Amino acid sequence: MPSVGALRRRVRLDVRQDVVDDAGGTTRHWVSMGEVFAEVQPRRRRESVSEGRPLGLVTHRIVMRWRDDVDGNWRIVDGSRVFRIMAVEPDDARHAFLACLCEEEQT
Repeated sequence: MPSVGALRRRVRLDVRQDVVDDAGGTTRHWVSMGEVFAEVQPRRRRESVSEGRPLGLVTHRIVMRWRDDVDGNWRIVDGSRVFRIMAVEPDDARHAFLACLCEEEQT
């Protein structure tokens, strides 16, 4: 469980909404659900090659105050960095904090 002082990064929470267009396809939109303070902890870095190009994958653990609405359809934006939420779990038994296991999107 982090101390409250560790939650010092202001990040934005976005939820994915897929909208059906006139042609029957879907368009993905991201809708901001507000900002929270969080602790961003890098976990591991892995590199691979896809179609002859090197790709980097960085995983992070992002901890914030408890919310019960965050799931895998959400993402976390920290400035120009975007983190795709892969899993969420309570960080303690009292549900005071929420830990999001994320992959950083490499552009």
